[in-house]
Amino acid sequence: MTTVPIPPPSFFHGLFLGSVTYSFFRFLSPIVTTSFGTPSFQSNVSKLNSGKSYHYHSLLPSTIHALLQIVGTWGVVFHGRRGLDYDHDIADLKITSSPAILFDEQTIVTYGLTYFGPTVYMGVFVGYLLTDTILAPSFKDMEYVYVVHHLAASLCWTYCASFRIMQNYASLLQFCELSTPLMNIRQILLISGYKSSDLSVTLISLSFFLVFAMVRVAPIPFLLRDWVFRDFSSVRDVVGIGGSAFLTMFVVVHVALQLGWFGIMCGKLWEIAFGKRKQEKNGKKKS
Repeated sequence: MTTVPIPPPSFFHGLFLGSVTYSFFRFLSPIVTTSFGTPSFQSNVSKLNSGKSYHYHSLLPSTIHALLQIVGTWGVVFHGRRGLDYDHDIADLKITSSPAILFDEQTIVTYGLTYFGPTVYMGVFVGYLLTDTILAPSFKDMEYVYVVHHLAASLCWTYCASFRIMQNYASLLQFCELSTPLMNIRQILLISGYKSSDLSVTLISLSFFLVFAMVRVAPIPFLLRDWVFRDFSSVRDVVGIGGSAFLTMFVVVHVALQLGWFGIMCGKLWEIAFGKRKQEKNGKKKS
């Protein structure tokens, strides 16, 4: 009888932590708004429709989750997993395996900033995504693209945890949350009444653009190189051609989304930089 693989207990510990953390800070968001928001800010929030109100009250739990992921995955991304990515016979590693099929499923580890293992933070990620989806007033309010993103990512992360693969990829992508707090601050400034052209919003937008480029776009060539030339065949040996095809599709979609969003931001920066010049030239011609 074939047993169905399930994630290790550490994954469920993280899933519970992610769900509880999201729920608590989402409950706290209206209280924080009432307690610390100015009357004009509270008025702006009260005028938001159902969908925008849902997204606004997701900003606080989103920021807390991002900070958890940044702190939790920092050690894995920059220093590796003790006993797996270092303190390991490198020659033997090259012959027998790729880092994508090395998996640390412990809840408590001896490395990292928090000493919670990387599988815990994989679970936190899934707990956050699922709870965000469940607590949405409707899929329409949440926006269908986010629903698909959250459910697809949850499926992929759970699949990887179940088969004990691609933990290094998961940690890297979770660390990409480094750009999220800046995006959320920008959104709060806009709700406060600032215009996108105001200096404070412009500075936050530029900071977000640079961090997004650094953590989400710059690693893409290396991610693709490692997947194609180092990790694909090893992962295929673990999950078969069907599973490896599914994960390849996920990698491709991830890359397309990041480059697509980055392209949109580059387009907006181009308009800001050169659109004003065109307007000035047209104004001079008319005068």
